[in-house]
Amino acid sequence: MRPTKIICIGWNYRSHLAETNAAFPKEPIVFFKPPSCLAGNGADIVTVDGTGAIHHEVELALIFGKKGKNIPKSEALSYVSHIAVFNDVTARDMQTQARSVGNPWCIAKGMDTFGPMSDPVPIGSVKDIHNLDLELSVNGVVKQRGNTSLMLFRPEELIAYVSRFMTIEKGDIMATGTPEGIGPLVKGDIVVAKINGVGELRNKVV
Repeated sequence: MRPTKIICIGWNYRSHLAETNAAFPKEPIVFFKPPSCLAGNGADIVTVDGTGAIHHEVELALIFGKKGKNIPKSEALSYVSHIAVFNDVTARDMQTQARSVGNPWCIAKGMDTFGPMSDPVPIGSVKDIHNLDLELSVNGVVKQRGNTSLMLFRPEELIAYVSRFMTIEKGDIMATGTPEGIGPLVKGDIVVAKINGVGELRNKVV
């Protein structure tokens, strides 16, 4: 099922806040990627000439199995049917320029293939989504490591917050933020993102 939207959370790990000089958020930072950005395991990440630096961001993705609005935290995870590994690929120079003048990041985050995602697995197949190791390597060199226990806003808090303002539809995806270690990608790079117990995502940059 194709999602109606990909809900993304920015700066949800303290270490990532530090490396990007971002202010500590009092509420979740929410932005969107279009469904057309999705790419599967083994697909190419296709860059566009003239966009500047392209960065990787490994994240845990939540896939919703039913529709919800004003979802209480206590019930939030019951709306999630599957989880997956997600790479929030970003045209960093374009995003930085947009941020500097107060403009949105839509193009920088939403280009075709800038949302690689692994095959989803049932949420019940993992013991605890609050304690999952994330890792991303480029050409065999580890660049990012983190654990979902280090999120500023836990998944159920994110779901409750977002659903206050908009309906979450069945099939929608929520990317829950990236830990520290974001960095550049160039043509020819092989990017491997993985989350223990969830899956592995391998893509080539072209």
